[in-house]
Amino acid sequence: MCGICGIYNAETGSPVSPQLIEQMTSLIAHRGPDDKGSYIEGSLGLGFARLSIIDLGGGHQPMCNETGDVWIVFNGEIWNYKQLRQELIARGHQFRTNCDTETIIHAYEEYGTDCVARLHGMFGFAIWDSPRQRLLLARDRAGKKPLYYTQVGRDLLFASEIKALLSHPGVKRAVDLQAMADFLSIRYVPAPATLFANICKVLPGHWLLYEKGTTREECYWDYTFAPIEQRSEAEYTQGIRQHIERAVEERMMADVPVGAMLSGGVDSSIISGIMSKLTSHKVKTFCVGFDHPAYSELPYARLVAQHFGTDHYEIVVRSADLANYWPLLTWHRDEPVSEPSDLGVYLVSQLARQHVKVVLSGEGGDELFAGYPKYVVDWLARYYHILPSAVRERLLIPLLDGLPYSMRKLKNTARTLSQPAPLRWMSWFGIFNSQLKEQLLSAEVKARIDLDASRAFRRWLANNPQRDDLSAMLYLDTKIWLPDNLLMKGDKMTMAASLESRIPLLDARLIEYAASIPSHNKIKFFKAKYLLKRAFADFLPEPILTRKKMGFNVPTGIWFREGQRDLMTRLLLSERLSSRGYFQHEFIARMLRDHLEGRTNYQAQLFTLASLELWFRVFIDDHTLKLPQESVEDLLIREKSTILSI
Repeated sequence: MCGICGIYNAETGSPVSPQLIEQMTSLIAHRGPDDKGSYIEGSLGLGFARLSIIDLGGGHQPMCNETGDVWIVFNGEIWNYKQLRQELIARGHQFRTNCDTETIIHAYEEYGTDCVARLHGMFGFAIWDSPRQRLLLARDRAGKKPLYYTQVGRDLLFASEIKALLSHPGVKRAVDLQAMADFLSIRYVPAPATLFANICKVLPGHWLLYEKGTTREECYWDYTFAPIEQRSEAEYTQGIRQHIERAVEERMMADVPVGAMLSGGVDSSIISGIMSKLTSHKVKTFCVGFDHPAYSELPYARLVAQHFGTDHYEIVVRSADLANYWPLLTWHRDEPVSEPSDLGVYLVSQLARQHVKVVLSGEGGDELFAGYPKYVVDWLARYYHILPSAVRERLLIPLLDGLPYSMRKLKNTARTLSQPAPLRWMSWFGIFNSQLKEQLLSAEVKARIDLDASRAFRRWLANNPQRDDLSAMLYLDTKIWLPDNLLMKGDKMTMAASLESRIPLLDARLIEYAASIPSHNKIKFFKAKYLLKRAFADFLPEPILTRKKMGFNVPTGIWFREGQRDLMTRLLLSERLSSRGYFQHEFIARMLRDHLEGRTNYQAQLFTLASLELWFRVFIDDHTLKLPQESVEDLLIREKSTILSI
C-alpha cells in the first residue's frame, strides 16, 4: 500500500517543480514510510511513498517500462498479477522485478486502457504515456483505494489524499456548499464531489484519461441484480463459502506478516477463522472496545479468538481519546465522514501496526448479504404504501407525532417508511432530515443549494435499474455508502498508522455472485444476513451466529454529556462557527442544550456539526499546512487545544 501524487502542466507546459512534488509526497508519507521516489519529465511530475508489502527489494516507484517512456505510480495490490505476468511473458514482455506494479505497465503496453478491466485487486494508479502525452488515472471496482484530482486551468493534479493537492499554490481552499448540505444529510459526500470546491474523486470502477487538454472518463466495471434462475439454498450457501474462502486466501498474499481485524461480528469472525485454517501459525487478531461495556464487542471477539486459537490483542478507547485525537484524525480524513468509529479504527490500527503490516477486515458483508436491520424493516414499506394517503396523513402521522420520546426509534422508522424511494433508502442512515436541515441552514445557504440529497442515488439507479427494492438498496450501498463512507474511513485510518487493510468480502466475483441470489433468499423470517450465516453455520460459534447486530457504535452521546461537555460547547457555540454564516446559531444551541439535558438524543447531529467545524479549522482556516520544518501531525498535536477552543 502506498501514496501517490502527480502534476501534469498540460496547459502551461511549464516544468514541474521537484520541490512541489517533494512537498506533496511528504504530506502523504504516512501511507508509505518505507521508501519514496519521484520522476520529473518536463511538464509531468510523479511522486510516490511506499509501504513495502510484495517484492520488498524490487518494488521502487515511480516505475517505468524497458524503454523508459511509460511510467506508473501505483497504490494497492493486484491479486491476479502472477497469471497476468505469465500471459504477458508469453506475448514477449520482459520483467525486471517480481512485483505486481510492473505487471500493470506491461498490461497497459499490451492492451491500452483495456488493461484496467483485466486487473483484479484494490488500486488507485496513474500511468504517464510519454509518446502519446497522456495521463491515465484508474480506481478499483469497489472503490477500496481513494484517488482524487483537480484542475488548475487545464493543468491536472492527482493524489491519494486531498491534502497533497492543497499544497499546490494554484489550488484554492473553499467549501462546496452543495457537498456540505449533502454531508449534513447523509454523513458523507457522494462521489464524484468532495467537500472541497473543484476537487473530485475518481469514481469506483472507472478510469479517467487526460489527453490533449481534454478529459475522458469511462466505467470499466459495473454489475446488476438482473432476473436470474432460482437455485437451491444449498447451492447458494456452497457458492458463498467457496467465493469467500478463495477471496481470503488471495488476500493473504504478502512478503510481510498479515493479521486480521476481529470485532466479534459474523463477517470478521468468518475471515479470522478462514485465515486460521489456511496457515500453520497463530493468526494475530486485533479488536477495539469502549469504556462503556454496552458499546464494547470485546467479549465476542475473545470468544472467536479462543475458538480459532488466534494470538489476540485488544485496546479500549476512552472519552478523553476523542479530544486527544480529533484534530489529527480530521487531518487524516481529508474531508469529514460523520463516523465516530474512526477513532477506534485509528487506535486499533496503531496497535496492529506494532505486530503486522497487513490486516484483513470485514467490511462489505452487510451490503452484499442484507445484514443491516434497515433492509428487513424496509420490506414493510410495500405494506405501508398500500394504505390510502388519507389514512397515513390524517391518522398515522398525527398518532406517531404524539408518541413519547422513549419511542423515538418507532417514530423515526415509521416516518422513514412513509417516504418514497430512493429518498427512503437514503434516510435510513441519514443525519439531518429535511425538517432539521430546514431549521439548521441559513437562508443564504438554502438559496444556493438543492435540499434533496438523493440526487446521487437517483443517478446510479437511472443508469442501472435493479430488479426490486432490496436489490436497489444493496446496489446503492455498494456504489455510494461503502466507497464514500466506510471504505474511505478504513483506508484513511489504517494508512494513518502505515497499515494496509484488505477486504475479502468486496472481491468483485463475490459481489457479482451475491447479486445473482434472489432477494427472498437473503432475508427470511425477518432475519438479516440469512444466507451468509447459513453458509458458515457449522464454522462459527453459536453465540456469534445468534447475537443481535451491534455495529461499530461509539458512546459519543454519553461522552458529550460527561467528559466532553465543555469541548462540544466550545466547538458548537463558538463565535468562529457562527461567523461562517452557514447555520442558524440559535438552532444549534437548542439542539446542544436539549441533548446535554437529556431531553433528546442528538449525538449524531452534534458529532456531524463538530466534525465539520473542525474540518474548517484544520483545512480552510489559515493556521495549518504552513510550517515546512515541522510535520503537520506534530503541529496538530502541539496546537490541539488551540484548534479545539478558538
